[in-house]
Amino acid sequence: MSTFAFYQKVVALNSDVHRNLKFAANEANFSFARDTTAVLLAGVEFAEAGREYPIVFIRGQDKQMRPVALLGVRDGENLFVDEQGKWDARYIPAFVRRYPFVMAEGGANGQLVVCIDESCPALNANHGELLINAEGKLEPRMNEVMQFLQNFQREFARTELITRQLDELGLFIQQGARFDTNTGETFQLNDFYLIDEAKFGQIADDKLPQLFRSGALGLAYLHLASLGNMRKLLDRVSARSAAQKQAAPAANLPLH
Repeated sequence: MSTFAFYQKVVALNSDVHRNLKFAANEANFSFARDTTAVLLAGVEFAEAGREYPIVFIRGQDKQMRPVALLGVRDGENLFVDEQGKWDARYIPAFVRRYPFVMAEGGANGQLVVCIDESCPALNANHGELLINAEGKLEPRMNEVMQFLQNFQREFARTELITRQLDELGLFIQQGARFDTNTGETFQLNDFYLIDEAKFGQIADDKLPQLFRSGALGLAYLHLASLGNMRKLLDRVSARSAAQKQAAPAANLPLH
């Protein structure tokens, strides 16, 4: 899964180029994530995210296992973003909340730099909360954004280390699942991973203290508990499908 999912024009933030940069919060919504069916999670988010979304794992091209929050079961559909771009859940993953800002490698040494999505309509030089002033200095709001991004990167790196601990114990199993909704639709989810509860219960006693101290045990329990949200996800699919079917005939009615 790309770090730049739903970002369209990522450029490094430059205090000269982006002088007078403002962010118009009243013009920002979550329409940019409408087609995103899963987003990366940091371990620190599991407690809150696990109340809303099923948390599963994916293996990247670099073979690293990473946790994601499932937001939908149909390709290109986020069940938590409505037609007005509103997010319909109490907790919004940090991966989404950081938009239109992101950290990316830049420069010869591959150092992380703050970037923005210049295609975001909420970023402009005319109105909104000032981020960089006319002298090219960062305003307090921009410093808060940078701190948020740095914290996200740190927690994300920590989560990779924790997940690697679990992966090295051979606890993950690849899973495919077929789901039938009460509206008669069938969906297939493939290529995600879960922790095998049987293997999890057989972890050697001498491994447990390290897993406890690193937070890996807690992460595993929260992941397993979150899978109960899969039913809620399917209920959302059914409700949306039913609403779409009701709206379709009305859209085809003659105007006279």
